[in-house]
Order: sequence, then structure tokens, then C-alpha cells
Amino acid sequence: MSPHSPDNADETARLRRRLERERKARREAETLSENGLRELYERKQQLELLEKIATASNQAATAESALRLATTEVCSFTGWQVGHVYGVEFTTQEPRLRSLGVWHGADAAVLATFRLATEAGEFAEGVGLPGRILASGKAAWIIDVVGDDNFPREWAARQCGLRAAAAFPVLSGDRVVAVLEFFANTVREPDRTLLHLMSQIGLQLGRAIEREHDAESVQRRATDLAQARDKAQSANRTKSEFLANMSHELRTPLNAIIGFAELLMKETLGPHTIKTYREYSQYIFDGGQHLLAIINDILDLSKIEAGKAQLDSNERITLPPLLTTLAETIAILAEKRNVAFHVTVDPGLPELIGSERMVRQILVNLLSNAVKFTPAGGTVSAAAALAPSGELIVEVADTGIGMSEKEIAVALTPFGQVDNTLSRGHEGTGLGLPLARAMATLHQADLRVISTPGAGTKISVVFPKSRVVAAPAKRAYA
Repeated sequence: MSPHSPDNADETARLRRRLERERKARREAETLSENGLRELYERKQQLELLEKIATASNQAATAESALRLATTEVCSFTGWQVGHVYGVEFTTQEPRLRSLGVWHGADAAVLATFRLATEAGEFAEGVGLPGRILASGKAAWIIDVVGDDNFPREWAARQCGLRAAAAFPVLSGDRVVAVLEFFANTVREPDRTLLHLMSQIGLQLGRAIEREHDAESVQRRATDLAQARDKAQSANRTKSEFLANMSHELRTPLNAIIGFAELLMKETLGPHTIKTYREYSQYIFDGGQHLLAIINDILDLSKIEAGKAQLDSNERITLPPLLTTLAETIAILAEKRNVAFHVTVDPGLPELIGSERMVRQILVNLLSNAVKFTPAGGTVSAAAALAPSGELIVEVADTGIGMSEKEIAVALTPFGQVDNTLSRGHEGTGLGLPLARAMATLHQADLRVISTPGAGTKISVVFPKSRVVAAPAKRAYA
């Protein structure tokens, strides 16, 4: 067959067309591959940018430093010449956008006019590019700011050669808290991928601002609490000083009332012709003694709260005879209320170093409270012993009404009254237990309360080893 025959010509044409198709397919495959690689590379760069800004948002010391880094990084990533941040202020009736002073400019001298116009102005919702973002909560793009109807800084942008613009919101929840804007010196068509990337960056920066706002809120709360505490402490000191002064003022005339009542009772100036005078004198005397005891309690507690109280002495106290003497008085009160009362004291108990007046007051308050709040048929007991650790412990226990944890806290508060039927049936100022604890504290002792509603109360005063005399008391008391 001749090479120039029609059959050979057809075969050659078919081969040529086949080769052309293969070359075209190869070029398309290469183009797709290049586009795919380019997209992968661009996507990798986008993810790296997001990761860098997210890390800065989580680790930056301040939200401003995170915004500053994001502005610089976005300009570097996009090649745009200007980046700037507006913050949203909610102090006025309508939110306003004001410059935060975060600025990135490629040429400071050329951009000076636009920067001045940008940082000096403020925007309301819908006004200018930042105002559009504030109103919509979404990213926006301006192909060319020159000739734009809603761009008040057009004159400055034209003077500095800026054309395209894009901006995106920083969101805290659904609320716009900042706006980042960027400018290029050429006209540019909208880039949807870039707008989406900017929106993702805005969410990351929003977390940094939220964290800073939370920290500021916690700090403000702590400051408010500290100020309230200081005011409360100041008011408490003022109250304590007032009570101390008033107690002194009241004690002087009250002592006179008690003294003259005692003269009438003893008929010092001559016998009474009417028996009732003697009885009334006794009422005056008893009432005066009661008021004086209350005033003394208030005075002691006020001094302690004002930080002016001190131990009036550091003497050697022999507890067995002291408890025995007090027991005789308390036993009379217990008998009147039909309450069994007994005392258990180790006769070889060591002596205690402290104020005998205050220790006596502690014991009187605890014992009288125990009898007062124990119903008829109940039991009150007192005991004193040396613990193996060397601490001296005095305990007062009763089978009375008892208290819950909440009621214990109330009872330990000055003037606190536990609200129950039995306590309401007895007079009292609510100072006995707080005063006992305060006086125990002056001895470096610990007052502990264990109580169960309806099952009684046990109060222990634990005096430290440093206040216990090593040698036991010489006299023994059963």
C-alpha cells in the first residue's frame, strides 16, 4: 500500500487527533493539579494565620495586644497597606465606634492624613464602613472607597491613595465589640474566601475580649467587696467605740442607783415604816445589778471588737475551787428549774495562767446558758481535765434544746438570738456565748460548740499548753 494512499492519510489524521486529545487532557490535568496545589497551599496559609491569631487570643496578656497582632498579620497575609481597629463603647444611649489606637501602616508619612482622620473620628451604627459592620454584624467589602456614598473619610483616602477596603466584626456572643478595617492602594473585587477568613478571625479575637472583660468584672467585684468589707469594718469599729463610750456614760448613774437602793434596803438612814419600801428597794437593786451586768458585757465585747481589750492580769488560777464556788450558785438556779446539775473536776488539775475574772465570766456564761436552755427534768454537767497533749479542757454539757449548724453561727454572733420557743421564753441579750468566745480568744484558747437540735449541746474551752502550769495544784477539791 502506498504511503500516500487514502487509507494511510486517514490513519495519520486519526493518530494526530488522538495525540492532540491526549496533549489537551494532559494540560488540563496539569492545570487541575497546579490549581489544587495552589488551593492547598493557600488553605494551609489561611489555617496557619488562624492558628497564630487563635494562639495570640488565648495567650495574650491583653486584648489590645491580640488585636494588634491580628492587624499586622492580616496586612502581611493580604498585602494590604493599612489596618486599624475601632472599639465599641456602650456608655451612651447608642453604641459608638471610636479608635483604639491600634494601627498598622506601610508608609507612615504617606498615610498620616488618613490616620489622623481615622483616629479622630467616631461612628454610629450604619455610618461609614465601621458603622455598617456595627449595624449588620457581618464582614463587608468596598471595591473602591473613592466615590462611595457612605464613606466619610473619602477625602483623606483619596489624598493618601487608598482605594479598596474590607472590614469585619469582633463578636462577643452576638454583640459587636470591635471592628477591624483594612485598606489597599488598588481597586479590588470582593474576595469571598478572604471575607470568610476575616469572620473566623473575628470570632477568635472575640474570645480574647470576653476573657479580658470577665477578668475586669472579677477584679471590679473583688474591689467592690474589699471596699464593702472595709466600710463594714469601719462601721463595726465605730459601733464598738460608741457602745464603749455609752457604757461608760451609763455605768456612772447606774452605780449611783444601785448604791442608793442598797442604802434603802439596809435601812441605813433609819427603819422603813412600810414593808413595801424594802421590797421595792430590792427590785431597784436587782434591776440595777442586771442592767450593770449587761452594760459590763457590752463594754467588754466592744473593747474586744475594737481591738483594745487585753488580759487584765496573768495570775495563777486554781480551777477546782473556782468551779466549786460557781457550782454552788448555779446549783440554786438549776434547782429552781428542776434541772439536775453536777461538776466533775480532777483534784490534781494544774493551775492556769490568765485572768481569773475573765475565766470566771466564761464559766458563768456557759453554765447559766446551759441551765437556761435545758427543760425541766434535764441535766447540766461541768468538767475540767488535762488532755494527754497538755491542753487544759473545760467542758459544759446539757441535755437541752440543742442547735443546728446555722443556729450555732447565730448564737456566736453578738446580740444573736436563736429563734425557738424555749429561747423566746427567756430574757437575754445574746452576748453570753460571743463574750465567752472572745475572752477565751484573749487566752489563746479555742471555744468549740457541738450541738444537735433536741439532743443538747456541749461547749469545750481548750486552753493551750502554754497557759498550763507544769506543777499540779497543791489543794484538792472534790
